[in-house]
Amino acid sequence: MCNFSQGVWEKGQSDGILSSIKNLMKNTGWPIEQAMTALKVPETDWPKYQELLGGQE
Repeated sequence: MCNFSQGVWEKGQSDGILSSIKNLMKNTGWPIEQAMTALKVPETDWPKYQELLGGQE
């Protein structure tokens, strides 16, 4: 896969995970850590999603 395609794929994947985290937080009232645990997001990726969510926690 070329670099551009890889970047597009990774962006789409991140957007989907971020959307799922937001939905779980909104619908369950869970904190971000609990939502990411339920989605089996690797802990090494947690800082990235915490930063993307900003103050929405």
